[in-house]
Amino acid sequence: MILSMTKILVVSLHLWLLSTAAATSKSYFSPPLRSSSFVAPFTRPARLLSDHAAHPTLSDEATTPQQSMDVRELMHLLEETYPSSQNSPSDANNKGNKHKRQQWARTRNYLYQYRANLSRSTTSSSSTEPTTKKRKRTTRNRGPLTITHLQQIISFLETTFPNHPELQAHILQSTPRILSKHHSIESRLLPTVEFLKELYGDMAGSDGKEGSMFFEAIKRNSNLLLVQGVGYVGDGTTTRTEENKSGDHSTSSAAVKVEEYLENVVGISSQGMAKLKKNQPTLFQLSLGNKVQPAVEYLLSLLLGCNSSIDSIPPKQKKLLAKIVTNHPNLLQLDVDSNLRSTAQFLRDYCDLTDSELATVVGSNPSILGLAVDGNLRPKMQLLTNVLEKGTKQGSSSSSSIDDSDVKKTALRKSILKHPQILSLSTSNICTKMDYFDDIDVKSNTGKSDNTLAVRLLATAPSVYSLSLAENIIPKVNYLAALWGWTSLSNKLCECPLLTLSMDNIQQTLSFYNMTGYIDLPNKEGMTTENAGNVRSRYIATSLYNRLLPRWNFLLKEQERKEQLLGVLALKTDDTSRAEATKYHLPSSKTPRDKVLLPPIHLLAGASDEVFCRQLNLSLSEYTAFKEEAAPRLKFNSQFELWLKTGRPIDMITL
Repeated sequence: MILSMTKILVVSLHLWLLSTAAATSKSYFSPPLRSSSFVAPFTRPARLLSDHAAHPTLSDEATTPQQSMDVRELMHLLEETYPSSQNSPSDANNKGNKHKRQQWARTRNYLYQYRANLSRSTTSSSSTEPTTKKRKRTTRNRGPLTITHLQQIISFLETTFPNHPELQAHILQSTPRILSKHHSIESRLLPTVEFLKELYGDMAGSDGKEGSMFFEAIKRNSNLLLVQGVGYVGDGTTTRTEENKSGDHSTSSAAVKVEEYLENVVGISSQGMAKLKKNQPTLFQLSLGNKVQPAVEYLLSLLLGCNSSIDSIPPKQKKLLAKIVTNHPNLLQLDVDSNLRSTAQFLRDYCDLTDSELATVVGSNPSILGLAVDGNLRPKMQLLTNVLEKGTKQGSSSSSSIDDSDVKKTALRKSILKHPQILSLSTSNICTKMDYFDDIDVKSNTGKSDNTLAVRLLATAPSVYSLSLAENIIPKVNYLAALWGWTSLSNKLCECPLLTLSMDNIQQTLSFYNMTGYIDLPNKEGMTTENAGNVRSRYIATSLYNRLLPRWNFLLKEQERKEQLLGVLALKTDDTSRAEATKYHLPSSKTPRDKVLLPPIHLLAGASDEVFCRQLNLSLSEYTAFKEEAAPRLKFNSQFELWLKTGRPIDMITL
């Protein structure tokens, strides 16, 4: 306590010395243009530069607003008020100073930019041009920052976040714009804090403590303190409540109405409401009748393909609507006519989508409605159209009566309906992956063809483009190239959407074929197997747990049963069905290796259950019953063995 009082006295003495120096040097720091009534004790330990000689006195000619604000002095005050915990003694001082400069880099840059903008504003205001009256409010009322202004902001942070100096420093470092809000502490900052505290209430944060969600939200996004629409509006003279006492313009009443509407009408769960408050608290300050409800009703009309009341929609669509609002709350902040409706209409017209197809696209990728049409969607659509056009030219004859524009729209519509999320990717992301796929064509010696791997994947498996190139696509391509070789890789990758499978899935399926004897994988990677051509892409994409393992184990079971019968009964020589059934011998402990004769891989992996049983003289009903009973158990056993080798968690299912 004594130490704190001592630091306060030191700060006061420094401020007095600085104000004395300012008066002597003709406004070293210009006095504040507006003084907020919010003045709290400057309680944080601060140590200003007492040696005024380090900063020369400004002359009469150097008293412009640009020069009257010394950024170095302001930064020194902030750094001394919130010393970095990374500061280290002795020989590590250089690293500590570098870390401190990095922490405050954004704040320092903002202060210099603020000073430069202030200088330009002052220069233009001295002009007689009438256009200066149209300058924005934020620029018109700004003046040079002073020590008093800085003290007011730090006092506000002290009062709002007591005993959290790290959070206070984080706010100043990540959101330095708050330094220019000294004139609107009571009109904007305090109402915003009250709104956020009322919104979060006693919600617990990640630490489990009640009421800590407010501090955690500010730490995650300190810009929440500067949200617009809370408190005073206009020129800062009237509050929302005073402006319209009867409407839902009151911040607290608006938050309550929005929360009740989302929870009771839209059907968002309590967990979803907590997620919204945590990630998008500004949603609850919006007007329910003018913003939230119209946006929700328009989203509902897109999902249903027609206008309908939210109370009469099917439960499935209502659940989807609640999911969209929970995961994409920013859509409710967009204007219905100028944003949501125009974007939806662009998608409908450009891709020739029907209402049901548009509902599919929006339901699968709702964030697409938040993308700019001219700055994002239109260039991306044109890129995808140009790429798909190369494949459609080769697939259609020149004498076709179908309009080229219709062919382009059809190809684009099919690709987007298969994977609407591709529209959320950046054009640079898409082009980078196309260049990589073109390199595969070069290594595969496919020659010059418009129907490249990039084009075929975009048309048949567009979801590949949403995968990470470095962490997903390249490792799988290298693994498959080691299996097949680069020469045939491009064509095999287009046979089926193999790249959409996970690496574990591919390796486990190939391990099955290796253990059953269809291929002989080398012990070391990078070596191409001689019989790898037997396993086509679609056989690797075959479900291991729902097809390969049940069929293989059923064949083993049937083979064991017939071997037992052979030991008791003599087979009839004229029984062709039994002879046909025993011509395939699976590897087992009782079957010599030279007697192994595997069934064709196309029957095991590619045929339907009916064809599989008919060709191998098996009972379809018995196999179906075995599959339903044994498939979960086989999956568990396979994953248990994998867990023993790698420690990978088991996908627990009902046995």
